[in-house]
Amino acid sequence: MFRKFTVLYLVFYLIVPTGWGGQQVLASPAQTAALPSLDLQKIAEMSYLDIVERADQFKISPAQLEALTQRFKKEKEAERERLKAQIKSLEARQKTLQKQLDDLNKQASRDTPEMAERRKDLHCTIVKIEKEIADAKIRRETTLEVEYENKTAKLELAHRWPEEQREIRRQVEAGTARQRPFGNVDDIGVRVIREGQGDDIKRGQDAIQELKQLGLMPPALEDQTVKDYMNQLGKKISINTDLKVPLQLTVLDSEEINAFALPGGFLFINSGLILRAESESELAGVMAHEIGHVTARHSARLMKKATIASILYQSAQLAALIFTGGAVSLLTYYALQYGFTALGLVISLTLLGVSREYELEADQLGVQYVWKSGYDPKGFITFFDKMASEKGYVRSTSFFRTHPAFADRIIRSFREITFLPPKEEYVMDSPEFRQAHDHLKKMTEELKKKEPAERPTLRRKRIDIECPQEPEAGRPPGNP
Repeated sequence: MFRKFTVLYLVFYLIVPTGWGGQQVLASPAQTAALPSLDLQKIAEMSYLDIVERADQFKISPAQLEALTQRFKKEKEAERERLKAQIKSLEARQKTLQKQLDDLNKQASRDTPEMAERRKDLHCTIVKIEKEIADAKIRRETTLEVEYENKTAKLELAHRWPEEQREIRRQVEAGTARQRPFGNVDDIGVRVIREGQGDDIKRGQDAIQELKQLGLMPPALEDQTVKDYMNQLGKKISINTDLKVPLQLTVLDSEEINAFALPGGFLFINSGLILRAESESELAGVMAHEIGHVTARHSARLMKKATIASILYQSAQLAALIFTGGAVSLLTYYALQYGFTALGLVISLTLLGVSREYELEADQLGVQYVWKSGYDPKGFITFFDKMASEKGYVRSTSFFRTHPAFADRIIRSFREITFLPPKEEYVMDSPEFRQAHDHLKKMTEELKKKEPAERPTLRRKRIDIECPQEPEAGRPPGNP
């Protein structure tokens, strides 16, 4: 039925560290004493885990929630207008520099040494301004939305969680907890989430081949230490999931903080994501979430008539509209600057028919799989929180722009964690993770020290000149 179609499903994920199970979380006396000094603005700046631990102490009325939500909307719009003015100013400056280039070209048929130096300075400045314009547009249309949706979600969590927790208690006490969707967690491994996983293997293989033919698949990381560790971790997790096909894991040599799963058990983890994870439980959460998409056969179910080529074409058209107002040249510049996943990050999941319920399903299944594997399922939450809180960091925040509302994902994830039978302890980290992580970090730092011509890269130079390099705005210190 689907023989002529391959499926691409680029997904980011969520993750987790700090021990929890199904047990209730109550604030300590010291925490309770400090709570009266907290206002709603401060709640919006807390971590999701802290909010859940203190939620019983917060008294947020619907009117208060609405008032601060409206305030956030006004702040966001004010920042959007500021960025709009900044973009307009930068574009005017860009035109002025282009005019200076035109004037320079009228001075002589060949450059003198002084003219050549002036031309180089103009080229470097123009490229720098183009990147500033692209970054400002990305922040205006993407990361600003993430920042404020994250704040609003935290307020909603503080407002809704006490009642959610009471409802969970009622279901547990009534003996109906297992009647929730996928509530048969004790049957993980023998239950069937969706029939036909084996039918997806050929689709996944075709998708990989097409990605490579289009030049969109980053090279595999050829480092045995990292490969051995990731395969070991993948095996540990996969045997505690509902996979009916072998997990085929590949680490990609890409600094993008991303991961994606293709039908049939093909899982790809970027090296940049491994470096960004701070614990094995976080990394396990990413992998479990992606495996959830495979076991539920989301991509095969949603994209029955889409080829990779058509998906990329549609996403390029959408990206041109969002980021460039139709100027495809700037989209191209953005894509080259930010690497392979740039187009994938701006794919409209609505355009491609992706249901928000499928993302929530993958969240729930991912939580169950890390729990079954012995990891603290809260890593799913902490990684999400960390990525959404990195202001302006496009590699991490662009993902969230095309996914379901934060509040729904966070609350549903906490609900599942609370339903799960408690365990005495969880795996948070391991010496093997630390060794592989530190090894990859050292290897990456050594590559960065090499001359650009010696380093493999998916990026292209905009112009064939050497310009002073500046750190990217919003990039966390020390992160490659």
